[in-house]
Amino acid sequence: MARRNNRDRLKAPTQDTTTPATTTTNTDDLFSFVNPTEFVSLPSEGRFYPEGHPLHNVDTVEIKHMTAKEEDILTSETLLKKGVAINRMVASVLIDKKIKVEDLLLGDKNAILIASRITGFGPFYEVSTKCPSCAKTEETTYDLRNIQEKELPETPEGVEVLDNGCFVITLPTADVKMTVRLLTAQDEESFQTNIENKKKLKKESTVVTDLLKAIIVAANEHTDRDIINQFVDVIPLRDVAYLRKQYDQVKPGMDINFDFECSTCSYAGKVVMPMTAEFFWPGP
Repeated sequence: MARRNNRDRLKAPTQDTTTPATTTTNTDDLFSFVNPTEFVSLPSEGRFYPEGHPLHNVDTVEIKHMTAKEEDILTSETLLKKGVAINRMVASVLIDKKIKVEDLLLGDKNAILIASRITGFGPFYEVSTKCPSCAKTEETTYDLRNIQEKELPETPEGVEVLDNGCFVITLPTADVKMTVRLLTAQDEESFQTNIENKKKLKKESTVVTDLLKAIIVAANEHTDRDIINQFVDVIPLRDVAYLRKQYDQVKPGMDINFDFECSTCSYAGKVVMPMTAEFFWPGP
């Protein structure tokens, strides 16, 4: 180890004039802004998630406001082709990362989508709406802030709520107890993929029976998938209508029915707000 020279060590320090003085830029002001968050009410009120799920008996969820990161997700050609852009965006805005988008009940996912659309692009949504009377379309502007949760009614007669979040609905004609479940975001994705695949293969559309097969988990306690699928194909139409009506009553969600007046035929009544590509990809 080299010895230190005492004479050098005791010299008064001299200023190094060869290195120019630098100015430190304070970047704290750039990151002092905290992206705001908000709490979204869940239409399900957390009642239909099983024990152990992060949303079991939880009636709100915290999300952050959309940023350029979420817009990148929504405009990614790869994610759009795979049909996963929306789910990736929802996953990105959720604060609690223990919540998996694929496990979200559809009504709860839609509540998050609507809240995110408002924070990202504003509350006004302009889209072509078809008149239910004359079938003419006209541009309509919807204020998304007016969308309300569907009120969860008292359990209808003939419907039983199970502890696992499923419902038992007794068919009036066939007198069969059908155990049905609420669809999740993953179910919706699989459902849409199935529809698209049938279109590509030019197969017949079977939306009604596919929906029934997706929501029914048991028929008179028979849980074999093949038996259930066979039974779905022979359920009397009156029972199908009854099952769908009861199911629509008990499933939580958002009420997207709006007042509409047609300028062509003067029709006035309720219409379902169309959910098109413009919802998350509005024009300039």
